Amino acid sequence: MAIEGAGVKAGRRTAHQVAGHFRVVSIATSISRVAGFGRDLLNSWIFGAGLVSDSYFAALRIPNLLRDLFAEGAFSPAFVPVLSKAIKDGKPEEAWKLISQVFTTLLLAVGVTLGLGILVAPLLVHVVAPGFSGDPAKYALTVSLTRILFPVLLFVSMAALWMGTLNSFNRFAVPAFAPMAMNLTLILTGLYLYFWPSLRSSQDETLKIYLWTIATTVGFAFQWIIQWPDVRALGGRFRLAWPPTHPGIKEILTLLAPAVISLSVTQVDFLLNQIFASFLQNGSITCLNYGNRLMQLPYGVFGVSIATVVLPLMSRQWAEGDRDGFSQTLGQSLEAAAFIMVPATVGLCIVSQPICRLAFQHGHFGEEATQLVSEATCLYALGLFAHSGIKIAAQSFYPLQKPQWPFWAAVVSMVSTALLNLSALLFLNDPHLKFLALPLATTVGVFSTFFFLCHGLIRQGVKFDFPAVFREGGKILSATVVMAAVTEAFLWGLKAWNPPGNRVWEVFLPIGAGAAAYFLSAKALGCQSYDWINAQRAKRRK
Repeated sequence: MAIEGAGVKAGRRTAHQVAGHFRVVSIATSISRVAGFGRDLLNSWIFGAGLVSDSYFAALRIPNLLRDLFAEGAFSPAFVPVLSKAIKDGKPEEAWKLISQVFTTLLLAVGVTLGLGILVAPLLVHVVAPGFSGDPAKYALTVSLTRILFPVLLFVSMAALWMGTLNSFNRFAVPAFAPMAMNLTLILTGLYLYFWPSLRSSQDETLKIYLWTIATTVGFAFQWIIQWPDVRALGGRFRLAWPPTHPGIKEILTLLAPAVISLSVTQVDFLLNQIFASFLQNGSITCLNYGNRLMQLPYGVFGVSIATVVLPLMSRQWAEGDRDGFSQTLGQSLEAAAFIMVPATVGLCIVSQPICRLAFQHGHFGEEATQLVSEATCLYALGLFAHSGIKIAAQSFYPLQKPQWPFWAAVVSMVSTALLNLSALLFLNDPHLKFLALPLATTVGVFSTFFFLCHGLIRQGVKFDFPAVFREGGKILSATVVMAAVTEAFLWGLKAWNPPGNRVWEVFLPIGAGAAAYFLSAKALGCQSYDWINAQRAKRRK
């Protein structure tokens, strides 16, 4: 999206600043997401889609939700602007004093939450999976797994603190690669469970899921620990510090309170899906989870990467009074999100079934479950651009000290998603339609949130050049149409030919051909985002 009042030089400078960091983070995140996908594949092969897998994903949903509420989702947008301002003021002692006091406060707060969570785990399971109450074995297993997974909250909170600190100092690579530690831990555990003779032949699914759950908790601990050497390399003086007297603490808490709700839309919406899916047949939660995970691949690689690298930059620009630069960065970020997410949505819908068949239909995972995952993937994918837009737009309010807009936007999303989920459960008779209505409700909710946030940005004085927006949007849609035609043609040809190894070919060949067609078309049409993504490379050639 082009922004009025921003000069060409400012635009080029912003592009050069952001593009290099974006590529580092997106490459690191891509590797991590692929590893995470491999982790999910092993999970599906070992446990299939049934009682045990539903219990694991329901138990994991609780720390995942709290992770977004208090750590990765809400903490960074509240912490990074305040720390960035302290760094900009040229007072490293004050910056490290702030980091130390935030660490101590976070450690105490999360420690208390962790203890309470383990204590009241049975009540929490009643809340997040009320349908499990009718199956005592499923309910009891979910409670046990929840208690094993609750320490994840501590580890991801500490990891989020290190990530925010490193990003504020313009160090993005190590935090972006950190999730690999967790993914590799689970991949190694999965290979052990899947290939070790005594476990492969064992029918004790409970033992396997306990080992997998313990490995999940240990993996998140590694995600935190792996960042510590890079934090120490910054050279600051870090220590436990109490009481929290730094003025930045109050500022962080002021931003954090509404951020707890506003930046957790994705997790809360999916939690609502899970609550209602717990009343459906065994495997429904598992299939929704895998569909959501497939949607998260492009979102996590590109949408989150863009938001991660622009937050410190926008925070510094606003602190320095560079309003035009702030608007330019915001506009280019949203434009880049559309450039990636619109074709990703169409492409994922076209090849969702071949992807799911290749990825999941092995071991205990059957054809019916594969079809459900494919359908959930398509319906979640329709909201890809809105998810990315929310991540970028919501956090842009925090340097402005206007957290109320993303807060109320999140309320709009949660209410609309909950009402649609409830309507599906009450008024649809077909179980299959009930299942499909859940991811569709999430997509409707995130789009309502995104439009609400855009309205708020305009109210705060950000002026979008709508004629330029429509021109760029038309170019993106035109290139996407070309991509869709090429992808469909290759997919149709492979089905007609049916060569050996067709399961592999019908995934990678259409995706590769479609991506090439899209980028060539985007370049020929003169898409601004194509130039934005390649800005740093062009600069180096000069």
